[in-house]
Amino acid sequence: MQTALTGQINIVSLPVVAKASGSPIISGTVNFYLIDKDGTNADKWYRGSDTSWQAAEAIAGAATHRADGHWYLSLPSAVWERNVRYRLYAKESGDLHIPVGEDVLGKIESLDVILKAWAVGDWKLKTGETNVYELLDADDGVTVVAEMTLSQTTPYRTITVQI
Repeated sequence: MQTALTGQINIVSLPVVAKASGSPIISGTVNFYLIDKDGTNADKWYRGSDTSWQAAEAIAGAATHRADGHWYLSLPSAVWERNVRYRLYAKESGDLHIPVGEDVLGKIESLDVILKAWAVGDWKLKTGETNVYELLDADDGVTVVAEMTLSQTTPYRTITVQI
């Protein structure tokens, strides 16, 4: 499984092999396809030509050969959603390939986000609570990164990571 970090451009890759010989495909046109499995665009394909999501199979983009049959494609940050699973697969334009695909998980770099939020220290009292504080993402000031529950007895505070 590959990981795509939300909020940034990600490079995805797949190896493509010829079905006739089992040799790596190193030239020609290899298109990548990306389908959202369970997010906002569930069961839709990303179409790179106009950055839209489609109900019918659509090409995410033409991949570039790196070496020995390994192909890669850069996909924009707007594609990726946190905790969403995608299916990435490749097709050689002449149908000379063995079908290949891999799941991709959209996620955030939790530790970096948490440490940055902790350093900034943007805490707010959770709505409807008297002893639960929310730590907000330092970049957007809205996303709850962690919750801190205060107590008069041990443990005096409990931190629960929310991302």
